[in-house]
Amino acid sequence: MKVDVVIQGPYTDFAEHVCESYLKLPFVNKVIISCWKDDKNPKEKRRVKIVKNDYPDSPGTDNKNLQIVSSLNGLKQCESQYAVKVRSDQKFSYTSMCKMYEFFMSNKEKTTSYQYDSSKPYNKIFVAGVYPYLLFAFRDHILWGNTDDLIEFFDIPLEKNSLVDIIKVPKNRLGNYCQYFTRTETYLGAHYCANFNEEINRILLFQKDHLYDEAVYWYYTKDISDQILPSVLKSFPKSIIELEWTRWRDGGFEFNFEEYLNSSSWHEEGY
Repeated sequence: MKVDVVIQGPYTDFAEHVCESYLKLPFVNKVIISCWKDDKNPKEKRRVKIVKNDYPDSPGTDNKNLQIVSSLNGLKQCESQYAVKVRSDQKFSYTSMCKMYEFFMSNKEKTTSYQYDSSKPYNKIFVAGVYPYLLFAFRDHILWGNTDDLIEFFDIPLEKNSLVDIIKVPKNRLGNYCQYFTRTETYLGAHYCANFNEEINRILLFQKDHLYDEAVYWYYTKDISDQILPSVLKSFPKSIIELEWTRWRDGGFEFNFEEYLNSSSWHEEGY
């Protein structure tokens, strides 16, 4: 069974390296590079589709709107039943991708009933780790799933009146302001989980009271998150993850892979 791979984010020399690496995988049908209109032009090659996106009016806090736009437009170009969404600044090793493919294909599982249309072919979306101590949260670096599911995942409203539209905060200092915005992983996860529980839509209407760190109804929301998230997302085993992340190296320090693995929960722990 072939899959399509969507590489979203700025197109760089490393993104080209990522593309070449994933084209070598025997189960990949094609690679879609979903980048930005002012990026340099990717090399034209067989089995590669280029999507040049317009920027949204606002990047959203932690660039969440950029991720939503580039992921959705890339996924809409997929032809295979299953797809993988990755980032242009990260590369999972050949062996890791092969093991994730085997695990995904062997463990595909239907979700609980889709609230609005039970005929949809919903399967669990597989991720590289979840955050059990946050709300609706998971590592958004790689997602494997039914292509229709992944399109649904990113076909959500963009963040309006975000923190970065109001004040200037460097990306590396956003962690000091988590009581003033919805984390990207929480924003994505909550919107998708709302397909399965309408109460989450009501929570999304009042994010400050429910989804921000230290929100007054945080524990109420956590109970709902704990009930819904395991039924729609599934983590890969930690033991099969091998990742290179260039953003850290370009920032002047090494990516701590062990810290990456230990800061979230995995299949081995029941997630």
